[in-house]
Amino acid sequence: MRFRLLGVTALVFSCAATLAAAPNITGVVNAANWLPPDLPNSGIAQGSIFTITGTGLGPSPLQQAFSYPLPNTEGLGGTTITITAGDVAVFGIMVYTSATQVAAILPSSTPVGTAILKLSYQGASDTIAIQVVAANFGTLTLNEGGAGPAVVTDPSYTPITMINPAHPGDTLILWGTGLGAITGSETEPPQQVDLHTGVQVLIGNQPATVTYGGRGSSPGLDQINFVVPAGVTGCKTSIAVLLKGVTGNVTTTSIAPAGQTTCGDTFNALTAANLQKAISSGSLSIAGVELSRTVGEKDTLFAAFGSFPVSRLIRSYGGTTSPSIGSCLSYETYGATLVVTDPIQATPLQTGPQLKITGPSGSKTVDEFSVGIYAGTLATTAPFFIAPGNFTATNGSGGSNVAGFNWNLTLPSSVVPTNMPTGVNRAQDLTLTWSGGSDYSIVSIFGYSAVPKTLTSTQFSWVEFLCTADASAGTFTIPSAILNLLPTNGFGGLFEPGASIQIAGVAESQFSGANAPGLDEGFFTAFISSGAVVNVE
Repeated sequence: MRFRLLGVTALVFSCAATLAAAPNITGVVNAANWLPPDLPNSGIAQGSIFTITGTGLGPSPLQQAFSYPLPNTEGLGGTTITITAGDVAVFGIMVYTSATQVAAILPSSTPVGTAILKLSYQGASDTIAIQVVAANFGTLTLNEGGAGPAVVTDPSYTPITMINPAHPGDTLILWGTGLGAITGSETEPPQQVDLHTGVQVLIGNQPATVTYGGRGSSPGLDQINFVVPAGVTGCKTSIAVLLKGVTGNVTTTSIAPAGQTTCGDTFNALTAANLQKAISSGSLSIAGVELSRTVGEKDTLFAAFGSFPVSRLIRSYGGTTSPSIGSCLSYETYGATLVVTDPIQATPLQTGPQLKITGPSGSKTVDEFSVGIYAGTLATTAPFFIAPGNFTATNGSGGSNVAGFNWNLTLPSSVVPTNMPTGVNRAQDLTLTWSGGSDYSIVSIFGYSAVPKTLTSTQFSWVEFLCTADASAGTFTIPSAILNLLPTNGFGGLFEPGASIQIAGVAESQFSGANAPGLDEGFFTAFISSGAVVNVE
């Protein structure tokens, strides 16, 4: 279950029913971005909506506050929340309660700093420490997962999507929570006044003009009105919100050139022609086969074949985690390893039991992991399998959805960074340069860092950023609004403090028609990255 926005005036929630049990809190997050703990932007803002996860937190089925004033001291469905900071104790303003999730508003009067949140249900309770901050904006996303397409509307509250893009010069509304404290009762609909927080918005890494930043029509729900900068286009144009020096979750929106009714990228499945096809047919069937080796890692293959109904496509990552050219995205997650999973999955397509990859050093086969998904290791040490040269990918006689194909790809010599730094200042932009880009269309620049839960923990809070650049430019500037997502206490490698920053030229071949039977578009990509672990200040 995720926090969602319906018609920008009501909050709607759903959850799976579970048996009541003694409360056990597993986490507290901003209700819009769901960021894991211990990252620079993971605090809970005064006046924001937050979500508590766990078990035994409340009744089953879910109970929601449907009328004003919203309950606080009396709780909801038997669930009450208190937050204590020093000598000050306040009651959480209830939005909904269920056995596994509870949402509430943190009163604006809650002191900044470490606080203890206590949830009580049916005579039992559990507590957890939280970090209260003055402001920390979380952007709502259409998939309710905190990454991917943002909840952005035009002034008439029509959602902006891949099939209904905005245009440079348009005024749009970005929805979320966490702009900061207000005065007055937060159990009633708020006054819609600009909070004058100095909030900044970057669209495709370009500054946008912000015309309003304050509460929307519901308690805890914020809106930021901005104007799309000139010259920005792309189906996955990034949106970064910077507030009091902290960047929230980085999401996307769709911007088309003036006069065009659909957006269109050039290096992925989100071309204008494919989106028009998806509108007319109701779905888009796409596939990607990727060969990759990052610094210090093994050669791997990952491939996915699936079909997205339009209603799911516009809420998904669009078949790739990378943004449109000129943009940077981030993904923040929690686990033993860095795994980015699209909350909106395609319907898998049966493609055959194996993929066979042939390259300069021979052939490898990778078995189907699950229907339409292939993942395998091609080499763990030198001599590596992935090297400059010609590759083919085949699926034999194919499967019931995707017939046999034979895709070709040429991987040129690697892009080489020419000014890789030894350290990164989170408060300053970072310009990177490279050579060898003339053989590629795009360059991917990415970085990641992990913060362990404890010194001996095998669980980490991860942050990864990805930027897509025009390879021929030979240079790209990562905004400080992206770099400040990197923790100063993280690790970019095993026992290596800092962050890993890498550059790769991405070779790509696209296939359709007879070359991609059963698909609207197929992609065969490969890259070998170069980079280093750098200090983060």
